[in-house]
Amino acid sequence: MIWYKFHIGDYLTHTVHLSDAEDLAYRRLLDLYYMSEKAIPLDTESVARKIRLDLDITESVLNEFFEHTENGYYNHRCHVEIAKYQHQVENNRQLGKRGGRPLKSESKTETKANNNPKKIQIQKKNIKTITSVLPTASRFEEFWNNWPTSKRKVAKNACKAKWERQALDPLADKINAVVTRLKASEQWISGFEPAPLTFINQKRWEDDSATDSVSIGRRVI
Repeated sequence: MIWYKFHIGDYLTHTVHLSDAEDLAYRRLLDLYYMSEKAIPLDTESVARKIRLDLDITESVLNEFFEHTENGYYNHRCHVEIAKYQHQVENNRQLGKRGGRPLKSESKTETKANNNPKKIQIQKKNIKTITSVLPTASRFEEFWNNWPTSKRKVAKNACKAKWERQALDPLADKINAVVTRLKASEQWISGFEPAPLTFINQKRWEDDSATDSVSIGRRVI
């Protein structure tokens, strides 16, 4: 990719706690991700050299804003934007093969053809078929809105990607019930709640110790 959307508000909200060096590392890692159009390699020493920053800073930012997978450090927001870009590139390529966008006269001819009753019926049938296979809305937003507001409540896109990857919608009622109980526990009220991504990764809702004791995991946001 030679350009990508940059949502200033979202960026500032999720990076206000970063040092100048960490902020620079994050921006350069985003550039690297979009330029290569794939996950960042697991060889963090090589990555640190590419973005020209210290290894400890590079690894800290990778662990905070990217998900470690077997194929590299994955970022859901980057993945979505790259998919949109590649789709547009392919669409432009197909238009080029057909000689570019249709002329106005061609558009009028297509409009007349589209007025054919039989063709309209076929199009409606296709629309119904496509609509029937569209995914249903995820219940992740219920989980996210139920989570207490704190400095640990970050990396929403990564949490949503993990939620969808684990297909947690059927467990949403149980998960939200556990979160609601834990919000009233002394540990969470004292500010020692885990990051939501940690909660999902470790499936904390399956813990037997339901309300008053939650182990404090490594901060993963």
